Formats: sequence, structure tokens, C-alpha cells
Amino acid sequence: MHFLPRRFVRLSAVLGGLIVAACVSMSSTMNRGSMPAAAFDASGRLVKPEGYREWIYVGTPVTPNDMNGGEAPFPEFHNVYVHPAAWEHYKANGTFMDGTILVKELVSVGSKKAVSGNGYFTGEFIGLEATVKDAARFPDEPGNWAYFSYGHSYPLASAAVAQPAESCNTCHEVSAADDFVFSQYYPVLAAAKNSGTGGQIDEGARFNGSGELIRPVGYREWIYVGTPLTPNDMNNGNAAFPEFHNVYITPDAWAHYESTGEWKDGTILVKELVDVGGKRATSGKGYFMGDFVGLEATVKDSRRFPDEPGYWAYFSFGHSYPLAETTAALPTTACNTCHETSADTDFVFTQYYPVIEAARVPVPATTMPAARSAKFRPTAPTPKTNPGPVPTEMEELFAYLTAGTYKSFAAQETGLHPSIGPHTKSGLPVKVFLDDSLDASLKAGSSEHPVGASVVKEMFTEDGVLQGWAVMVKTSAESDGGKGWFWMEVTSTTDPSEPVAVGNGVPLCTSCHSIGNDYVLTDYPLR
Repeated sequence: MHFLPRRFVRLSAVLGGLIVAACVSMSSTMNRGSMPAAAFDASGRLVKPEGYREWIYVGTPVTPNDMNGGEAPFPEFHNVYVHPAAWEHYKANGTFMDGTILVKELVSVGSKKAVSGNGYFTGEFIGLEATVKDAARFPDEPGNWAYFSYGHSYPLASAAVAQPAESCNTCHEVSAADDFVFSQYYPVLAAAKNSGTGGQIDEGARFNGSGELIRPVGYREWIYVGTPLTPNDMNNGNAAFPEFHNVYITPDAWAHYESTGEWKDGTILVKELVDVGGKRATSGKGYFMGDFVGLEATVKDSRRFPDEPGYWAYFSFGHSYPLAETTAALPTTACNTCHETSADTDFVFTQYYPVIEAARVPVPATTMPAARSAKFRPTAPTPKTNPGPVPTEMEELFAYLTAGTYKSFAAQETGLHPSIGPHTKSGLPVKVFLDDSLDASLKAGSSEHPVGASVVKEMFTEDGVLQGWAVMVKTSAESDGGKGWFWMEVTSTTDPSEPVAVGNGVPLCTSCHSIGNDYVLTDYPLR
């Protein structure tokens, strides 16, 4: 679903599952199929659909301003949903039935940087549009499709009149691949077409006798919660996660989160990886979904994973097809430490999923287990001799920092920017300084930085007051999983006695920095 640009008429229109048992049912989709579809008032206006976020999600294109000379006709993420009854018909017959309604929710670009890399992350809900196929109501519209907009700012209109055919329908008629619908940009639709109805839909995590997670089935008919994107061309061709990540939660787990604001024991989060299929469409330059390339999941289960932080375990079924049928949990250090330090809510990165944020209710008290001190401890000895300009002995280092000696580094950011990591709090202002050897190494594109390479990060309050530092120094030629780096963070400018972390190979630091260029996450060239 793409509408014509504003210059004609401005229109457009992880993570959960429940009950760790072998519960398999068609009830989720069948119940959702009973949800209200298109409804019209006495004046023939389309009433704003309710509950559409619990319909079937089919895709999210994004055509941001900074890829369109600052004048993108549709500068938002467009989350597109189809009514469950129409979805079932499309699966069975490969056609959009009379009465089909598709809803497009417009979501702003909220951020372009996260722990996972540079990319596009959804921000705030800013508009809603829809299209309906109805031969009786719209006999003279091409394909019997009519297009509606409830506005591009909140509060939205409660009902909308059909737009003139030339505003939207002409472009859909010429460029859309399947009955006026741009299905070429929605691999979920392509995979569903003529796939048949029925079949298994898991309502929770299933494990085999060896304790391996069985690959979830039917998760595309769970509740969709968001799609972050960190493409290669925004990460120097080497993105840690270069795909769209479509994230889903089972209806039962979703209902529990809506009512309690908590991820209950037994939650399963599924992340489907979809590659970037193209960067240009009639709607402008952007990112459009291509092929399915992988599947991952995370499960919260205090009985199965009592020793995992927060009781969460992480799984991968592969990053190419065919996917594995079952898989064992990944090591804690592969995922959990970064989630523990950077995720907003109980190890889940809810800050990048406005659908989850909108559903959240206040939680009176945390149910998370106490933080495990092991994540703050060094896992390797620190050499006794300073390898570079920045000291690694705590007393000497604190004196170096308070004296501001690092400010003489030629390579430093020109101003403050929001932190992407947990340094005191994600999003607070920071400023980065690089020593000469690291600056030269990054400039040369080196994949392994030299001994002595150093980073000093100043950390500020929301009001711009310096409140501490984070430091990393390369102490060995080999990085060795982060053990070859010295790490230090202190959240005081007067008292060095209680650093957050200090030493080599601190899991708190290495887990998130492991996706950087030899553990360096700072954008280069410096801003």
C-alpha cells in the first residue's frame, strides 16, 4: 500500500509468547478473525478501525527524509496490517476478497543509532490510513478499492471519507504488483499467497527431550510489535545485524503484558530476519523488505534457565534457509549481558518498540532477580605497565581524567550527542576523545587496533553537567573476546572509590562493544 506524494495529496497510509508447553491451536487466528473489519457510518465514512495492531502484520517500508533530499513524500515507517478474515481468504485463494481492509500506521523515525548499530528505529505514532475493497460501495473505483486518511497528527479523526481516485488509485493501478496492492514490498504477503488455511500455530515455546527449543510455527499470526533496521550501508558495510527484524509476541503473552506491564514466566519473543530487497520504489528512496534470511527467539523461563540473568535464554535457528528445526540456548555472553545493561524493560529493548510502549502499564515493583555482580568483574589481568597515553591504574587514571589531560587529543567530537549505551542512562549526552594511535587505526580502516589505542568518553547529566567517564584502552595485540581491552567507568567526578567497572574483559562492556570495529563503537569520522 503506497499512496501518491504530498504534492498531489499527502497520504500514505523481543517478542512474546506464553506458556512453555506444547500447546498448539488455531484459536489465536480464529478469534482474531472475529474482530470488526471495515465499518461505515450513515454518511458513508469509514470509521477508524479499532484493534488493528492485533490484526495480521504484513510489512514495514521506510522512506526517510535523509534519503530523499529532506523532502520525502512519506518520511515515516509504515506498519501495514490486514484484517484476519481477509488474510485467511488470501492464504486460501491468493486474492483479496471483497471487503478486504488494510491499515497503514505511520510511525516517525525516532532514532538512527542504537547498541546494535546505525539504522532506523521507530519513534512515535503520527498517523493512520486505510484502504478498502468493496464492489458495492465503490463500483466505479479502479479495482473497487478506496483510500482513506485519518490524519497525520494526533488526535486522529474518528471517521474518514474516501479520497479521490486520482489521489491514490492511479499510482496503485500502475505500479502495484497484486490487485492494486504493493505486495512486491511485503514478503509476508508473498509467502502467504495460496499457502492454504489451517495448520499448526504455536501458542508458546516448545522444547524437545534434549532441552532444545523447537522452531516456532505460525508466529507471523502472532502480535507484531516492531521492526528495527540497521543496514550495511549505514555501518560501513559491516553491520552486525544488516536486516529488518520483524518481532512478534503470542496473543496470550501480549494480553498479559497489556494488563500487568510485565513479561511473565514462559514468554517467548520471536525475531524474523528479512534482508533489504531494494532501496527505491514509487514512494521514494528508502529500505524495502526482500527475502527471509533467518530466525531467532528468546524465552523467559525460571524453571529451565534459573541461572540466566532475568531467566532469559537466547536462540538462533540460523541466518540462511533452510532453518534448523531445533536449537540449544546460546551462551549468556552472546546476548544476555548486553540486554541486561542496555534494554529498557526486563532485558527487552522496549525503547525501540512503540507498540510495546503504548501497551505498557506502570509496574509497582520489579520482579527481576538481583543483578549478578559477575558482569562487572574483569575476566583477565591488566598489565602493570601502561601501554599508551591513558593510564590503567585506577588512582592514576582518575587523576588523569580529572586533570582533563585527554582533552589535548586532536581527535575529539565537536559536541555532545545522546549515548546509545547504558552509560548512567541510555540517551544521556556524551562526548568522545580518541588518542592519536586509535585515530590513525580507524582512519586506515584497520580491523585490529594497536596496543595503547585509547578512548575516553565524557558522560553528562541531562543538563549538560559532567558526571563521569568511560574509558577503554587496548592492552594486548589480540582482543581475545574483549579481554585484550582495559575498561573503566566511573559515575563521579570527585570520588573514584566506587567505579561501575574496572579491569580487562569486563562483560558489562565487552558484550555490547563486541559488535564494534575491534570493540570500538564510536562513529568514525568523528562528528
